[in-house]
Amino acid sequence: MWNRLRSADFQSKQEARLDLAAEVLHRFGEVRFVAQGSSMIPSIYPGDLLTVRSESIAGARCGEIVLFLLGGRFFVHRVIRKWPDRNRTVFATRGDALAHEDPSIDGTQLLGRVTAILRHGKTVKCAAHLNPWNRFLRWTVRNSETLARTLLAAHLLRCRILGGSSFQESAVTPGKEMQECV
Repeated sequence: MWNRLRSADFQSKQEARLDLAAEVLHRFGEVRFVAQGSSMIPSIYPGDLLTVRSESIAGARCGEIVLFLLGGRFFVHRVIRKWPDRNRTVFATRGDALAHEDPSIDGTQLLGRVTAILRHGKTVKCAAHLNPWNRFLRWTVRNSETLARTLLAAHLLRCRILGGSSFQESAVTPGKEMQECV
């Protein structure tokens, strides 16, 4: 009984956070938050501060990193394809480190586009069109869990050396499975 109450309380708080972030994005056009998952390495690491700007459906392009709502959760993944379907726009997205695409999302689920990534106090380029080296690195991480774990371990070590926050240290745990949309 107690676990169900705690779970319901957690769910209610999570929904409130999602609603608040969506409302801030809608009203002010921009929101900042700390990345938690590992599905976007090597582009985005856990602990990175992301800036997301409100984006019109027509403005989202293939290759851009977007924020969307799916199954009651926020996801930050890259747009792989975009196509019209009847009177709506549909997107295919995927995390850079994931082998499979996410379920297709409707344009109404798209909340915004990542415009800035801040890592260890430095701005990281948030490019839609990657050079061949970065494409190769994404492909390699997607196909090698060993490399993905190694990159996460190196990131955790760097966070500790540079005095990363306790959030960053808890968010970056080598050995955790890549987080994937289900």
